[in-house]
Amino acid sequence: MNSYYDLLGVAPNATELEIRSAYGRDVLRLQDTTSDKVAQFRAALDGAFATLVDPVKRSAYDEALAVSRKEDAADSSDESDAAFGYALRGGLWFAGGGLLTAVTYAFSQGSYLIAWGPLLFGGFQLVRGLLRYLTVPSGARKAGQLGLLGGVIAVGILSAGFVGVSEAIGAQEAAQNAKWNAMIDESVLDVQQANDLVIGVANRPGPWDATDSADMAKASVLYARIADAVDRVSAPAELDWYRTGMVKNFREAAAITHDFSLVTSASPASAVASLDSRWNAYVDEANRLSDRFDAQRGKTP
Repeated sequence: MNSYYDLLGVAPNATELEIRSAYGRDVLRLQDTTSDKVAQFRAALDGAFATLVDPVKRSAYDEALAVSRKEDAADSSDESDAAFGYALRGGLWFAGGGLLTAVTYAFSQGSYLIAWGPLLFGGFQLVRGLLRYLTVPSGARKAGQLGLLGGVIAVGILSAGFVGVSEAIGAQEAAQNAKWNAMIDESVLDVQQANDLVIGVANRPGPWDATDSADMAKASVLYARIADAVDRVSAPAELDWYRTGMVKNFREAAAITHDFSLVTSASPASAVASLDSRWNAYVDEANRLSDRFDAQRGKTP
């Protein structure tokens, strides 16, 4: 509420001289203006001046003002407590709904309960309570109340956020796994064709000829294509070692079969033996990679 001191623009402990000076200043400011509002304001100034320059009236006014301010403070405190209680109940519903959603999500492995009722009802009541609470004079609001409301709101937001972030990460991982498995499925035919070409050359009787070189060149192209396909797709985090090993393995197969494609009937036996040794080492490494993968999980091309 505006007091006589506020009306005159002086402090509650202002001297009589300060009060007279403030009154005179305001009267001079209003003397050239006429209107109903100015007349009302002038009357209020006169009343304030008459009260505050009289020691007896001023003393009685100060006592009444102190009582009024105490009552206003008590009313504000009651309003603050009521608004806080309303907001807190909403906050508890909101936090409870968030916690229920988070707990069921954490233990459900994909199938969980979204507590829409508590979340929506609590959130609505929380917002209404906060708006009501923030209209209370700041002096009536308690730091402990603000801290408790902030904590309850944080619990609800963090709980709901945990589910939201987990769902987003899960969706991203699912999409990544789908791309990885699709790549594996699409590469199966290329792997089979390349392996058949190499086996066909190994089992073909007679001396090395142009057909053998052509088949090895085709196998080299297929192995390189497989390596590129694997390299382009991200594997699930726990299988990244396998993706890296596959890329290296298939690139080695592409390099060996390319070198085989350059062999002719005139090539020395030592060159062919060296390539055979490299191929056997490649096969051994591929088997170790496959065994490690099978021991973990998944499917291989």
